Amino acid sequence: MQQKLFILGMFIVVIVLLSACAYLTADPIEDASSEQSATKEDSAEQGSTSDLVMEDKRIYKEDEEGSLEHFYVTILDEQSAGDPSFYEMNEFYQFHDQDEDSPVLHVIFQLGDENGPSKKMKGNVPNGNATIQIRGNSSKLEVQKSYKIKLKDSAGLWRGQNNLNLNKHADDITRVKNKLAFDLFKTIPDFISMRTQFVEIHVKDLTAGASSFESYGLYTHVEQANERYLNAHGLNPYGNLYKASRFEFFRYEDTIKVKDDPTYNEEAFERILEIKGSDDHSGLIEMLQAVNDTKRNMDDVVEQYFDKDNYLTWIATNILFGNIDTMSTNYYLYSPPNTDKWYFIPWDYDKGFGWYEERGRYVPAWQTGLARYWGTVLHKRYFKNPENVAALNEKIEELAAYINEKEVERLLDNYYPIVKELVSQPPDLTYFPIELEDFDAEFYDLVNELEKNKAIYEEQLEHPMPIFLGSAVEKNGGYTFNWEYAYDIQGDDLSYTFQISEDTSFETVIHEQADLLGTSTTVRDLPEGRLYWRVLVSDEHGNQQIPFDRFIDREGSYHWGLKEFINQ
Repeated sequence: MQQKLFILGMFIVVIVLLSACAYLTADPIEDASSEQSATKEDSAEQGSTSDLVMEDKRIYKEDEEGSLEHFYVTILDEQSAGDPSFYEMNEFYQFHDQDEDSPVLHVIFQLGDENGPSKKMKGNVPNGNATIQIRGNSSKLEVQKSYKIKLKDSAGLWRGQNNLNLNKHADDITRVKNKLAFDLFKTIPDFISMRTQFVEIHVKDLTAGASSFESYGLYTHVEQANERYLNAHGLNPYGNLYKASRFEFFRYEDTIKVKDDPTYNEEAFERILEIKGSDDHSGLIEMLQAVNDTKRNMDDVVEQYFDKDNYLTWIATNILFGNIDTMSTNYYLYSPPNTDKWYFIPWDYDKGFGWYEERGRYVPAWQTGLARYWGTVLHKRYFKNPENVAALNEKIEELAAYINEKEVERLLDNYYPIVKELVSQPPDLTYFPIELEDFDAEFYDLVNELEKNKAIYEEQLEHPMPIFLGSAVEKNGGYTFNWEYAYDIQGDDLSYTFQISEDTSFETVIHEQADLLGTSTTVRDLPEGRLYWRVLVSDEHGNQQIPFDRFIDREGSYHWGLKEFINQ
């Protein structure tokens, strides 16, 4: 009897093993998993990130870089009591502060093609199957708005997502910078990207009595980073996820607190970091305490709390893309459970790839180099070690295998037919910031941005790092001015030139002290009125740097590297 049971047991084991082998061979998802494991091993040899944070790249398999989706949005005539019309929602920020959330309107959301919406739709209930509101920050004041569409449960999901971020990118002449960045990120091993999609939005505004859909032109959908996003990308959805709003890695003792602290204020917390994952902030606080503990070696801090490869990749790509909008905002921090480590996830690149050069914009050269990050305590402390700057240089060279002119040009060729067609017709043509005949040159000039930004970065490393100016304090009939000590990557000797002018251009300097070695000075007998002061930092080779500070005049113009004071 025992022998029969043994034979039967062995027979079952063989059947199970054969079934498993057949399943692994036949199932393409399992094959992809095996390929991913091989990729992990290959990446590990190159210094990969922790296996706790290994993005599942299969999420991008259905992406079509050169495709266009059509979203049809019907603004319902019967909104909740007191809700504005679609027009009034679009005009909301002409009369309200940008920190306020826009009104939310109920809509019917449908998919379709260039000929119209599909007859099949979910959740067509009296108050619609979705909501729409204005999204973005500085873009809120643009004529063409960006929108967030949130699908209700009754509507189901679009590609596994219920939050649709639809960006107009009116300030981006090429209209492709965000998509280009995320499509390039997808190719980098062990770096986390986001799904994107070109979309044409068609709106039927029943609040204005419309009877047909009107095209609102080209938009770029960028995936919403939240728990659903983490799960879809093969990451742990129960970890911490924060979006940086005004965050410079200071400790922020008055605001960044654990949730059960009696003085905890979530609204104030989210003005610094928006909470997108777990609300257990103890790990964040521990990391910030370490980053701000000047008694600790910063290399040890980064080794414990950050993944060096991820950190350097994030900095390096920002430099190569010339992204000037990531010092304290526009990125995510993610920390999975069971680890102290934090990972950077990129977000928003419409102010990269030469944005500052378009239409005669000016920003200081330090904006596109490592100096851009010198106002953030983590980056400033870490890159004071020249060995870490050398590691960043190596990372920039390593990324050339994935981010290069050939790959950029390939992606642009895929985008061009869609983008050119839509910017060549209303409504995008109506508000297009340049002559349409100049579009092709601007569009394909993106191919040159990587090498140009790399050259700027290398040149700027030779300059001193920027400083912050202090205050002009009236004392004993004069004014005492102070500023930070400067730092030089090469360890060159530095000196300061202090200047006062009656104009922001400093064409007429009414007081100057050169070759200062200290960080304060006192000046007397100044003329009455509105005056401006600055400190220029110079190294022993004549390389010069201006301060971080800026003055915004009554016309809204920016004047970099100076401060205003009034002598009465």
